[in-house]
Amino acid sequence: MFTRNTLRQLANANSFQRGETLYEAGSVTKLRRETDAFRASVRGSQPYRVALRLPAAGPAFECSCPYDFDGICKHAVALGLAVLDAYGTELTTTPGPGTRPAARTPAQDVALAWAARSDADKLHFLEQALAKSDDLARQFLGFGAATAPALPKATLAALPQRLTETLETLEFDEEFYQGTEAWDDYDEYDSLRTAAAKVLAEALAPFVAELLGLARGGQLGAALRYWATACTAIYQVEEPASDDFGLFDDFGTDALRQWLDDLAAAGWPTALFGAVLPAAELKAALKWLGLYLASPPAEWPGFAESWLPLLLALAAEPAAVPLLPAALKNARLSPDARARLALQAARTIPNDAAWREAAETLLPTDPAVAGQLLHFYTNQPDPAARLRTATGAFTTWPDRFAGYVLEAFSAAQAPDLFRAALRHRALANGSLEDFARLRSLLTPAAHAAFLKEATKAASKNQGSVAFAVELLVQEADAAALTDFVLGLEWLRVSPTAHADLALRRLAEHDHLALMQALETRTRAYLKGKALRGHDLYQRLAQWLAAARATAPRLAEPLLRLADELRVEFPTLYGLREALREVQLLPEKPGAAKEPARRGRKPNPR
Repeated sequence: MFTRNTLRQLANANSFQRGETLYEAGSVTKLRRETDAFRASVRGSQPYRVALRLPAAGPAFECSCPYDFDGICKHAVALGLAVLDAYGTELTTTPGPGTRPAARTPAQDVALAWAARSDADKLHFLEQALAKSDDLARQFLGFGAATAPALPKATLAALPQRLTETLETLEFDEEFYQGTEAWDDYDEYDSLRTAAAKVLAEALAPFVAELLGLARGGQLGAALRYWATACTAIYQVEEPASDDFGLFDDFGTDALRQWLDDLAAAGWPTALFGAVLPAAELKAALKWLGLYLASPPAEWPGFAESWLPLLLALAAEPAAVPLLPAALKNARLSPDARARLALQAARTIPNDAAWREAAETLLPTDPAVAGQLLHFYTNQPDPAARLRTATGAFTTWPDRFAGYVLEAFSAAQAPDLFRAALRHRALANGSLEDFARLRSLLTPAAHAAFLKEATKAASKNQGSVAFAVELLVQEADAAALTDFVLGLEWLRVSPTAHADLALRRLAEHDHLALMQALETRTRAYLKGKALRGHDLYQRLAQWLAAARATAPRLAEPLLRLADELRVEFPTLYGLREALREVQLLPEKPGAAKEPARRGRKPNPR
């Protein structure tokens, strides 16, 4: 592999440093890749022709300059850096005939094209770009200058008053109401709230544009000051000119929420880093930020949470990452926030050790990070760390990571964890298949405890009744099945099909207990007036029909029970109809005849 470190080893310190300076000054031009070499012109005291070959034995440079001392010359270093930027580090020997070249990234294409253009072309392009974009022109003015263009102090000083006057003059009165269509909506209050949010967004839009203009212009420090000042000012606004409909619980808090939402929709805070930031501007902005967060002059609800997206955006900016630790050393940040910043920084400037340390810190609180850490250890030769991480993730979020455990480990590799995950999934999903796999892994005591937990959860509507019933059927424990089914409140079992299944299984194993329960419960449910209705009658009829179909010996007692219910509850016409539908009561006399239509007399014959 050909890397910057390769160049450091081939050149002495002085040549490497001077070569970096040449490359950064744009001295490498006409870079091209030929059959067996990379070639370019490098301007030093005069233009020199430089070539690089990458045979299996290692890189070999040629340069037309007279340097012949300690290592490669500065021109060779400059060419090597240009090749790395244009083609990446995955460079091997020159590809043979017919070999398809590796795809380049857009950044590599730009670097290659830039190196091949003359200085005149580069200047002409820059002039046109600056003329077409005010934002880019502002960035250019600040880049490389002693000080970046600053936000006028008067603008920042006047910002709180401008925001206060804008928000305090808003009126949510009868005229506002008439301008909406709330009167025609089902939920009038929600419609008014939506309309009020639109008014707030329109009022804040000029300030959003002003802030984003600073960001796009490369004025990072000014944008941060503007944002913090605006948040404080908005939160401190007490009330609008009128709120006749009580639309706001706390006007300042509601307006601040709208401000933050509008900014996020407009691309904040990533818009801060779309600009080309001068090094001095970035350093000064981070210094201000660190001082502000160490002792904020004012705070608003969700203060820490509202700053975190901005800090994470900074941690995603390669130029900012090295400066963050010192800048935020005294900032009032929670351990969780610092861990998230470290995690993002380790992604930005790849550092596996730092990323792993931050991810381990967040493992107990963030399931997404836990999943990423598991993926990381899956690709590392560290089975102990993988098992430890999987155990922590499953213990904290069993629903999310049980499947991973069962796919990643076997019962032999991680017996306790595998058994726990299989047990959890069997209970959570009501899976007889998982229970079949689990059964051989359980001791008699653990097996009994599993059955007890499954039936207890189902009894409290926290588990699957059907699963618990089928478990007891598999165990051939008729007494436990009877106790469980009779212990259920049948009408509260959800879904209803589970209650029907429970009664059918009880009919198969203890039909006498079921018959006795049907005789007492149907009457009790029908006497409970609050439960009466079509759904109740249908459920009762279905239970009786299911019992008769499952246990034919109950046919006669069930027909007798249905007739007794008809007599005991003569006014419940819906009950009689439900019982007739399942053929537990005879059809009404003449039911086979075509019924007369309502409102019309039948035709005499």
